[in-house]
Amino acid sequence: MPAIQRSIIRFIILAAILCSPVWSAEPPWEPSYKIKPHEADRLTAADVVGPDGIVYPDWRHAGVTGGIPAVSVRARVEDYGAIADDDQDDSQAIQRGAEAVAAAGGGALILGAGTYHLNRPVILSCDGVVIRGQGVDATKLVFRYGGPGGGVGFLQPADGDVVGPDTPLEAHAKPDGLRRIAILADGQVLTERAYHAHWGGTFMIRTFGSALRKLPPGKQELIAVAEWEGGRRAESKITVQWDPAKSLPTSSRRMPSSGLAAIMFHGGDSGPSWKLAQDGKRGDLEIVLDAEPDLRPGDAIELEAPATERWNRLVQNACKWGTYRRGQFRVEGLEGHRVRLNQPLRIDFPVVDGSTATKIDPVRRCGVEDLTLEQTQKLWTCGILFSTAWECWAKGVKVVKAGRHPIYTRQAKWCEIRDCQFDDAWYHGGGGTAYVGWERSYDCLMENVTTWRMRHAPCVQWSSSGNVIRKSTFHGSDAQWHAGWTNENLFEQCVVDAAGSHGTYGHGGWASPPHDVAHGPEGPRNVVYDCDIRAPKTGIWMGGMNENWLILHNRLIAKAGPGIYARHASFDHIIRGNVIAVASSRPAVELADVDCIGVEIMDNKIYGAGGQVVAGPGQALVDERNTVAPFTPDPPRPQPAVPSIFEWQRDVKLEDRSGVR
Repeated sequence: MPAIQRSIIRFIILAAILCSPVWSAEPPWEPSYKIKPHEADRLTAADVVGPDGIVYPDWRHAGVTGGIPAVSVRARVEDYGAIADDDQDDSQAIQRGAEAVAAAGGGALILGAGTYHLNRPVILSCDGVVIRGQGVDATKLVFRYGGPGGGVGFLQPADGDVVGPDTPLEAHAKPDGLRRIAILADGQVLTERAYHAHWGGTFMIRTFGSALRKLPPGKQELIAVAEWEGGRRAESKITVQWDPAKSLPTSSRRMPSSGLAAIMFHGGDSGPSWKLAQDGKRGDLEIVLDAEPDLRPGDAIELEAPATERWNRLVQNACKWGTYRRGQFRVEGLEGHRVRLNQPLRIDFPVVDGSTATKIDPVRRCGVEDLTLEQTQKLWTCGILFSTAWECWAKGVKVVKAGRHPIYTRQAKWCEIRDCQFDDAWYHGGGGTAYVGWERSYDCLMENVTTWRMRHAPCVQWSSSGNVIRKSTFHGSDAQWHAGWTNENLFEQCVVDAAGSHGTYGHGGWASPPHDVAHGPEGPRNVVYDCDIRAPKTGIWMGGMNENWLILHNRLIAKAGPGIYARHASFDHIIRGNVIAVASSRPAVELADVDCIGVEIMDNKIYGAGGQVVAGPGQALVDERNTVAPFTPDPPRPQPAVPSIFEWQRDVKLEDRSGVR
């Protein structure tokens, strides 16, 4: 090699070393989650000492309080004009029937046997409504809306409608090749979207009548404009009556700025807000606000600590958008500026970051039961969406070929998805498609779900915490802690085969790294318990800033990567009682950076892995009672003494945090 080439190579290597992060064998912040049972002064109300001496998060709040109720029949959809098997649109009949049920005090709207058709979405903001069929093999909803004729048009309002500040203004366009969509009035752009890296299957844009506030009351022409690749352009016009004084009957429950489904339940996600006057600490049952709040016992609030420059620097978050530190709570009592909460804080909400409490108005106690929903058009919509929803559920539902996600929640609490099947999606690419799990959701429960041809399932993202996904089987997708500081979620007794061809990353479980500009890092104490995970690459891949994850009693079978991989300040984990089979020479546990410290690796049975239990620059704190044997592709699963930590917790009285029954 010529001398000049050697000099250039040496310069590149030196520059890379000088520009690399300075690794330290210290955690980036004071650790607070790995606690031993005898450390009574460190235990908080958010901790539960398990029967195995491990301190766990508390999942006893997960799911609909008291279980999914048996809701009485209130009406039948045929009473509102629907006729099964007549190939006519039944969406308006279901809409009218559901609203009538709510007005009568709530109950179930019954769909008979046969096939009903939805030519447009059903959008509900009322409490206590259950849409119930006769079973997945008897009642079928066919969602055949594919966007407006002519390429672009308004879903709402209709031509001639009166529009107030809370009225949604929503335009849709044909998605294939779409590059821009906008709504205009009087020559002004009210809102627009243009193509970007996470465009996905974008087809809609939504704003509200308040965007017209600079225009005089009276008739206004709204124009929806769409532009596609190749220069094609289309527009659609409606005339509305703009009335700044008009309020919707449920004005606090105006639709979110994005998201749509064949059936959508939504509450209101923004109300009056107050800043915290005192740090909210992990385990606190009370917060202190900077003013006496207009709240009552039973109200719903959302706490948020924004992703400030200080916090982003601390966790090395390169993502400049998204939701990281949030939680939702019920107000139990008030005394001046003090608000008592229904459950302890799982993470800190510091004053220094401008943490706030916001009153929200979730839709409550709604559900969909015992039917099949199939989407026949390629459109980026969910099957069923619960948005700002509390104690809502789907039970006995099969979703075939959803556009985006089959059943999904956003800004939800105590929701439940049970005994459901999800088969395929129209979209498997970027921008958030083919997920099964929870987004900005808290204390929700998924049980006995089976999926095929999904992308990321099971999945939690964007501040989701306290959620449980268990006793479910996911064919051809990967488990994901996908974005936004998810924490204290439990994947338990799940079967995950990540060898799919529909957008899986190839790792059995994947936790986004801090340098990921689209997702950001994942938070503390997520738990994988008694799962069976197979992967073409790594069994579980942790990208960094993960504190005290508990990986217990799983079978992890990895083909090309290590069994468990941790990097970049992924620390204080407990890896115990697993069966880890690694076909390559990679180790069972790889601690890829020197700041991967405090990791306890105990009582694991290792097969293959080049005979290595642990390797890498990081040093295990404990490496005890691990055995190594030749590789086998199908070793026996572990048999934990406590088969379900979730069910064990449910048997422990809430006031008893000692772990003794």
